[in-house]
Amino acid sequence: MAAGDAALRAEAVRRSVQMKADIVARDETEQGDRALLNLGHTFCHALEAATGYSDRLLHGEGVAIGCALAAELSARLGLCPQEDPSRIRAHLAQMGMMRDLSDISGDLPDSDALLALMAQDKKVLEGRLRFILMRGIGTSFVTSDVPLDVVKTLLDDALGARG
Repeated sequence: MAAGDAALRAEAVRRSVQMKADIVARDETEQGDRALLNLGHTFCHALEAATGYSDRLLHGEGVAIGCALAAELSARLGLCPQEDPSRIRAHLAQMGMMRDLSDISGDLPDSDALLALMAQDKKVLEGRLRFILMRGIGTSFVTSDVPLDVVKTLLDDALGARG
């Protein structure tokens, strides 16, 4: 497991950075594959705003939680296997990463307020939220065809789990 092996972690980071650099070089204007690098960011940016861009939630932590939420949204929409969100959360836990809204300290706004923050994201196109969702681990796509009531229910459930 990479969590305890510095060399494996360094190799994972090196490979990730190289993959990202290759995608950015191929798609400098974010018209194709580069948009897929935003997996988790629609949720992340709303959570960053909700926490006042403070050390309560660092960008990478928000992306990790956002990826878990995007996986859950994908599963709820029937786009990916039902076990994928649990697999992603388990991997994030093994790596010592945040994975749930309950990992964020302090209060968070309700689902309506989080949706309003999501609507301010730069990826909103013609008034519609854009999400990067998945058909399976490693297979993502961009869509604006996401029912907001499903997103609201997901956020309500995630906020409810904060206890």
